[in-house]
Amino acid sequence: MSAVLRDWVLGLTGAALVSAAARMLAPEGRVKRVVALVCGLVTILALISPLRRLDAESFAAFAERYREEGRAAAAGAQISEEKLLRRIIEERTAAYILDKGRSLGIDDLRVTVTAEKLEDGTFVPKSARLTTKAGETARRKLGEIIEAELGISPEELDWSESHETQ
Repeated sequence: MSAVLRDWVLGLTGAALVSAAARMLAPEGRVKRVVALVCGLVTILALISPLRRLDAESFAAFAERYREEGRAAAAGAQISEEKLLRRIIEERTAAYILDKGRSLGIDDLRVTVTAEKLEDGTFVPKSARLTTKAGETARRKLGEIIEAELGISPEELDWSESHETQ
């Protein structure tokens, strides 16, 4: 493809140089106008010369290949956007739970939230893994807040006392 482009640019440049030289050497008057017209036509022919050599089948294959690459890039961007949205929902929900936990006096709380995609394409928090050594009363209060304000059911809350890496 680059060789074709290179040949086209060289041909166009050559036509422009020959045209310029011919116009400078032409005598004034009617002859100069005819030379200018012919030089303009030669330059136009050099400009559109790649169209003469254009193979319709190879151009169609070329266009289809780039169309497919465009579709693949768009699909990749959609997947990346979904991953980013999911992560934002999970991180903001975890930060919200941590804030609510601190307001209840739970200072050693660690939270991991998992979001799910709904049919309409939005992400909502589905479950949470909470690690703390807080007592049962504080856990129950935090669980009630999570259920009431975030819609995560108590069955989807995984409580743990260990701060080990999982």
